[in-house]
Amino acid sequence: MKLNLEQIKSVTTGAAKIDFYDGKYVFSRFNDIEAKIIDHPYVSSPAGIQMNFKTDGNILKLKVQAQKSIDIRSYFSFDVFVDNIPAGTIQNFIDSDCIGDYANVDYPLGTFQKDFDLKDGDKYVKIHLPHSVTAFIEEIEIVDATYISPVKNDKTILFYGDSITQGFDSLHPSKSYASQLAELLNADAINKAVGGTTFNPNLVDVSNKIKPDYIVVAYGTNDWNAVDLETLQKNVKGFLNGIEKNYSGIPIFVITPLWRPDWREVKKCGEFFNVENTIKEIFGNRENITVISGFDLIPHSESIFGDLILHPSEKGFEHYTNNLLKYFQK
Repeated sequence: MKLNLEQIKSVTTGAAKIDFYDGKYVFSRFNDIEAKIIDHPYVSSPAGIQMNFKTDGNILKLKVQAQKSIDIRSYFSFDVFVDNIPAGTIQNFIDSDCIGDYANVDYPLGTFQKDFDLKDGDKYVKIHLPHSVTAFIEEIEIVDATYISPVKNDKTILFYGDSITQGFDSLHPSKSYASQLAELLNADAINKAVGGTTFNPNLVDVSNKIKPDYIVVAYGTNDWNAVDLETLQKNVKGFLNGIEKNYSGIPIFVITPLWRPDWREVKKCGEFFNVENTIKEIFGNRENITVISGFDLIPHSESIFGDLILHPSEKGFEHYTNNLLKYFQK
């Protein structure tokens, strides 16, 4: 059974739209208005998008294409799970070679294909699409399948944020903190995070058709570099207003910037903790909002960053996820 566009749409979560053109399926996590507001190459990355389905087919045949979204980060992986157990990947790197600053290494891109043994009988298949590049599916076939049916969770978690929430620098999309947290909460993820972005009130206003059960907001580290304190205060207040208007009563978890080795420097916004203090002051003291200090969510060590300065590696994301989960459990 070769899957067609309608079948792919039916089993996909985290996508605002899916199209077929130029011989490939194109997955978009933003609608056209959102993409125009953000205006950044990383909007083309399918971060957080998954295919989740049950089937009785015995082989998954997957042909994919990967392109750079921007002039850095060319590693990628399509992660495949069968009954929640890793069944393999399509990837362009060797895990054991990715040490030190692996984020800026050039890895081969283009078209890749692979067959995955699904074994006999009914099973649950999950495919995580990459977060780090622009990626497409050219063909997907389930050999000897008599059916394919979607699997969706009862809950949805909506993520707003920058490159860390998008998934950098987890080598595998299934191991980013957003993917792990959604898995632990039995929730479908909608990832609206884009690398390089800051608090943008306009984005909240055009995303208001989504009705999530939880929301995570994680900006600030780019704001520290990009805007002055007055602009930060204005943007954070505007973002809060949009959140309260569109998502009244929904539990919201706001994460301040993670520790980074250059945190003692003074940037455009002033001292590093100006950002955390501003977020706490504006988002704090609201019944449905939990503000979490990101500074101690991960160890203070360059060794747990994929680029040695800003973006957690999979080890860093493991700490991030476990420490963040405690706030949801409360």
